[in-house]
Amino acid sequence: MGKVTDAKTADGSGAIWFKVDEEGYDVPTKTWGTMTLNDNCGKRTFTVPSSLAPGNYLLRAEVIALHAASSSGGAQFYMSCYQLEVTGSGTTNPSGVSFPGAYSASDPGILININQDIASYIIPGPTDVFTG
Repeated sequence: MGKVTDAKTADGSGAIWFKVDEEGYDVPTKTWGTMTLNDNCGKRTFTVPSSLAPGNYLLRAEVIALHAASSSGGAQFYMSCYQLEVTGSGTTNPSGVSFPGAYSASDPGILININQDIASYIIPGPTDVFTG
């Protein structure tokens, strides 16, 4: 999510983006987060943290296709943004990252060969998920 002045007109540039949810690769079951989307007809549920300061936000939903990610530039990014107005009495304005710049083509979660055994997977972007 990224706080903006007016979610109706914001394009996301200049926003500080922070994670409120993530799902990558589960090593024990050898399943990707996309299975959750497939199993739920493309729906994903999460809770906006109650401590988040009120205001206008953009929610960036993203899926990274890794079928060609064994070479630099092969990962494919599919994202969409949603306009949100957060209300309540929260006071936290989380730290985060800026786009462009939050990812590098050489990040281990972006440059990866998924056609071999995967011992671990590092989800790209901020390492912290803001849960309030």
